[in-house]
Amino acid sequence: MNIYINEQQLDTKLDGETNLGQVFDQIQKWIESNGKYLRHFTVNGKELNRSDLDSVGIEDTKRLDLYVGEELDVIEDSLVEVDNYVDKVGSTLVGRDSLTEKESEDLKEGIPWIISMIRTTTKLLNLNLNLIQPMGKGKNVEEILESLDNGSLVLDSTKAIESFLEDLRDVKLFLMDLSTRLAVMRLDESELIEIISKFVDQKDKVIKDFMLVNENFQSGKDHLASEILNDAVGRLTGLMSALVSIQTRHTELNWQELSFEDKKLSDLVGQLNTTLSNIASAMEKNDIVYAGDILEYELPEILESLVPFLSLVLEKVTV
Repeated sequence: MNIYINEQQLDTKLDGETNLGQVFDQIQKWIESNGKYLRHFTVNGKELNRSDLDSVGIEDTKRLDLYVGEELDVIEDSLVEVDNYVDKVGSTLVGRDSLTEKESEDLKEGIPWIISMIRTTTKLLNLNLNLIQPMGKGKNVEEILESLDNGSLVLDSTKAIESFLEDLRDVKLFLMDLSTRLAVMRLDESELIEIISKFVDQKDKVIKDFMLVNENFQSGKDHLASEILNDAVGRLTGLMSALVSIQTRHTELNWQELSFEDKKLSDLVGQLNTTLSNIASAMEKNDIVYAGDILEYELPEILESLVPFLSLVLEKVTV
């Protein structure tokens, strides 16, 4: 039997194992001891479940392929599975007024899995689910997940299913957002530094764009204002993701204590997230005056305060 890890043949000898399950468990322990994670595996080119391996003899196995990655790889794989599952559930429920008993039981297992994966990913990305509204309005992610969990328990009418599908659509949007954030974290460190440096260099333009949002809202150009706002918020999302990724790669530095003029970076990031949430809430209520005040006065001040921290980050990771 030949064993391959990420297409590289493993030079190893069997030590009394009698079935493929025993071999698999030993290799997985070795993988985990090296700080890696198993993404998936194939036996003779076919995907099997772990439970199948105990009945597979070593003599029946020509090739065992294992694909290994970092924690981020595993999370991305899982998010793809979650996204596919959300699509499958959505297409199954559209136009329905009830579920079969099996469908109900499957959902009671599937929805907690979705919620668990989202919480794991957002913890890695240091995101506060209470401050993120996928549609830019309405319920935040924490409220959506709670509603989704409760709604999955009783889907016995068209109204209940439609409400559940609305939450599912919001989850789909948030999964797209998570994928974007994770993509930033996959970048090389030089690319992450470039994102942060570019924000520092173009800080005035970013602030001006947010002020343009207010100007266009005031002049009745709501569609243009929304486009500019989405683009500007997207750049902030990319910046925050790059910042989180840099911090996770340099754990030797005490980021929690990073301060400038008696302010801490962690506090400023929290303030920024809260401010963005307040803008979304004001727009939902069509309170253009309040949203305009935040965009023109509060947000620029926070972004100005953020720049010295970003310069300190760059200084620490480029020495």
